[in-house]
Amino acid sequence: MLEYPKHLDEVKVYKPGKPIEEVQRELGLKEVVKLASNENPFGCSLFVKKAIEKEALHINRYPDGGAFYLREELSKFLEVPKEQIIFGNGSNEIIDMIARVFLDPNSEALMFEGSFVVYEIVSKIAGASVKKVPLECDFSRNLENLLRNITDKTKVIFIDNPCNPTGFANKKEEFDEFIKNLPENVLLVLDEAYFEYAKGHGVPDGINYVNPINPNIPKKNIIVLRTFSKAYGLAGLRIGYGIASKKIIEILEKVRQPFNVNYLAQVAAVEALKDQAFVKFSVEQNEVGKEQLYEGLERKGYTFAPTYGNFIMFKVNDAQEVYNNLLRKGVIVRPAFGFPDYLRVSIGTKEENKKFLQALDTVC
Repeated sequence: MLEYPKHLDEVKVYKPGKPIEEVQRELGLKEVVKLASNENPFGCSLFVKKAIEKEALHINRYPDGGAFYLREELSKFLEVPKEQIIFGNGSNEIIDMIARVFLDPNSEALMFEGSFVVYEIVSKIAGASVKKVPLECDFSRNLENLLRNITDKTKVIFIDNPCNPTGFANKKEEFDEFIKNLPENVLLVLDEAYFEYAKGHGVPDGINYVNPINPNIPKKNIIVLRTFSKAYGLAGLRIGYGIASKKIIEILEKVRQPFNVNYLAQVAAVEALKDQAFVKFSVEQNEVGKEQLYEGLERKGYTFAPTYGNFIMFKVNDAQEVYNNLLRKGVIVRPAFGFPDYLRVSIGTKEENKKFLQALDTVC
């Protein structure tokens, strides 16, 4: 019999949101709205589309393994040295790199309950134990409680800010104190996948902890993760990045696969960075859609968690049944992992939000 590490028996396979084509196939539906994976419902920049059409002629060649042009653009945009950047096939790949490098069967990964499920998956694949800190009753996160739960075995702390699926985000003042008390031998992974949506609402810019601008905040071992999948609308191309000290990046580069970011993804990300007007539009429309869903859910008497992202977690009776019934109505949402009485709906266009609310009326 083929042997394998037995700790893998504890790993649950990640289940992504159902694609539109699958629901159409399975249920025989023509019109399906996908509000399951926190994608940008407004697509991507037109400049991105034009660049992809032009550069598609070159996909017979391997991509630049070092992502030279993208590294140049991102370095200028973020005002960080080029050697402090690492790229991944989505920020998920970098999360996996971190676990492979910094976790092992003698270590522990620390995170809040209700965190992005991939943190637990990659930690368990590495053989590490996973310790979860409970949330407050309103789904908020007490960073002091996280500090109190650090042990000698704790090697990596994962924090998604804003959090998926609750939408909660800790504010800058809380993080300032947390960073000051963070042990020197622990790596903090600050996942800011939804940063563009939360920016301007009091949340910190994690890059300012990697390269501290406040002399009262000491430099610690921190990597900030961001992605082009959300506000930039490049989810299908799978490209994300990490910002950390030169030393941390050098270590992670040792396990990065060659050519892990494909050619068209690099081209698209360069153009996406240049079109901040599209990002601004997407964020503004997300705020409009958020208010539309808030109003609709409130009017119907649903309990929901206020969000700093582009999704909303809401409570229903028999979440799995409601999820299945919404599918039959051509609306794809998502079970809120870790919260069995809740579903998560991505904020869509005005018409998509309207269809979701109408479908919810008929199934609850």
